[in-house]
Amino acid sequence: MSDAVTEKLLRLEDERCRAISAGDVDALDRLLTDDLTHTHVTGRTEDKVTYLAALGGRPRITTRRDLAVRVYGETAIMTGVLRNAFLPAGGAAAGAPMEAQALQVWVNTSDGWQQAAFVASPLPADIV
Repeated sequence: MSDAVTEKLLRLEDERCRAISAGDVDALDRLLTDDLTHTHVTGRTEDKVTYLAALGGRPRITTRRDLAVRVYGETAIMTGVLRNAFLPAGGAAAGAPMEAQALQVWVNTSDGWQQAAFVASPLPADIV
């Protein structure tokens, strides 16, 4: 079961990155619990409503790498590198990317697997 859940969660994370990159707030809304806690690399923590409202103001291309998933029943921990390439207003070329180590908590709710918590930490210079 754990392998199937891991594959499902990796697909959901791909969808989350796609939704962020496309500005698809509706899709992202479905992937996040209503009581989401999202802590940015700056240390700023937002709830779901604040996080979703701020997404449109900073267009970006979001990707992940080096993902590891550990499943504990109806809860899973996902870790790996997050890369955000921020887009200039109205432009197609990505600006300087920001990379961070990200930790996510996913929970299996009545609506399926959803992200309940996200925390990003700066990467040490020797990892970037």
